[in-house]
Amino acid sequence: MSACEPRQFLHLTGSQETCLRAAQSRLANHASVLWISTAPFITEALPASQALRVLGCEFDAIVFDAFSGLAVNALAAVSGTLRGGGAFILLSPPLEQWPQFPDPAYQRFLPYPYTPSAVKGLFLRRFIRLLQEPISPKPIIQFASQTQAEVVAELVKAATARVLTADRGRGKSAALGLAASQLIAQGKTVLLTAPARAAVGAVFKHAEFAPDFYAPDAVLLNLPRADVLMVDEAAAIPLPLLLKLAQAYPRCVFATTLHGYEGSGRGFVLRFQQALSQLDPHWQSLRLEQPMRWPRNDPLEALIYRWLLLEVEASEWQGDSQQPVEYRQLEPEQLLESETLLRQLFGLLVTAHYQTRPSDLQQIFDAPNLSIHVLQQAQQIVGVALLSREGGFDPELSAAIQHGQRRPQGHLVPQTLSFHAQLAGAAELVCERIMRIAIHPTIQGQGWGQQLVQHVFKYAAWQAADYLAVSYALSPELLQFWQQSGFILARIGHRQDTASASRSAVQIRAISTAGQALVNTILMHGPIDPASVSRN
Repeated sequence: MSACEPRQFLHLTGSQETCLRAAQSRLANHASVLWISTAPFITEALPASQALRVLGCEFDAIVFDAFSGLAVNALAAVSGTLRGGGAFILLSPPLEQWPQFPDPAYQRFLPYPYTPSAVKGLFLRRFIRLLQEPISPKPIIQFASQTQAEVVAELVKAATARVLTADRGRGKSAALGLAASQLIAQGKTVLLTAPARAAVGAVFKHAEFAPDFYAPDAVLLNLPRADVLMVDEAAAIPLPLLLKLAQAYPRCVFATTLHGYEGSGRGFVLRFQQALSQLDPHWQSLRLEQPMRWPRNDPLEALIYRWLLLEVEASEWQGDSQQPVEYRQLEPEQLLESETLLRQLFGLLVTAHYQTRPSDLQQIFDAPNLSIHVLQQAQQIVGVALLSREGGFDPELSAAIQHGQRRPQGHLVPQTLSFHAQLAGAAELVCERIMRIAIHPTIQGQGWGQQLVQHVFKYAAWQAADYLAVSYALSPELLQFWQQSGFILARIGHRQDTASASRSAVQIRAISTAGQALVNTILMHGPIDPASVSRN
């Protein structure tokens, strides 16, 4: 098999055993096959939950068993391990039955007490529709691009910050490993950090001399001496933390995947490069464009990108910030009917939230407790908020949650207030949690975010919720935004997140009389001084 050969996609339908046996027959002569399945008679198979273990490996064929769950993050991840000329085989129920199939992957976003029967299968209906349409080549965005050897040479000699970007499968992590080895061979000390050690397996695989690994918060806490600091998957680390790393280590390499299963880096790159210029005007951008394992315009890559919207970004601003906007609640069926509307909405989320993943697309279509709210000007979505309905438990279950005996899935804020904050009866109240909110980057800072919050507040009141809530990684800017929107600080987590070096915060805004009583109880016990938060 050769990187010059396109990769093939095959779709087998029927019963699970029939499909697996057919795949075994087709791949009898293949030396290296990755099986993603929980079928007991495929002894060499990995469950989708362990798919990240194979990053950095290469396979001649991949069999993805959707009967074991269409785990789309894993699907996107493992597709990048398939060599040119290889075959990606997807197994599923017959197309007419698939949307009704009780997919095990639904458990990830199904809140208690919902069962898979509550899922409408809209994500799969879109998936099937795209399967039946011709595959268009993945769009190529023209950038100045270097070869891997040129990038490695630049990283070795660089005296200032570098930002390395690439799509999945371009050899970004390999370039870091090769550059780290050369630097260490020259007697330099190299540190490596990333959101998780598991994310840098490919760096160590290509490093003859391995750099020392530290979690991002550990780097800033200990400030170990180093000539060069390498930051892989930088888009998954919040901007303030990255800027602190850049200040501490002048020779710093920030590498990120632009479009991939772990979230988009495009919005990160725009924000980070602007901020980095204030610290280091001499930083340089490096770009890897040519895939290492398959040719450009590879049909499998085009299909995966189209299915999972991996390349989507916020659409170009075409409106007038001085003109009014229209608030609308969207139904998932409307997104299924309009690919343009879907791409606008998901593009805003991807640009605003660095950890937006393909599974979020699945959740938007099919989570039964989710509602979608947008601001539109003409035909363009300029703001979006996703709300998750939580709580409303009976007194017995609420008490069990407070005492740590039960932890029903999908009820973040009610559980936090009940168990961590020990507010009796908090889980009995109904909460609408703003789980995501995004405003088009061109018009941020003009009050449209607060306008959208006021609209969803009215929606939550209409839905008879007791309070509106939000949970986020704490920062002074976000704290101020939510306070100005009428929210009080209900709880701050005790531990800092490893990747963000921030503590989690929960803020709420009362709607009903019971919700106001909850707010009064929180205030009575002494709200946390926001000034002390900004100093931490």
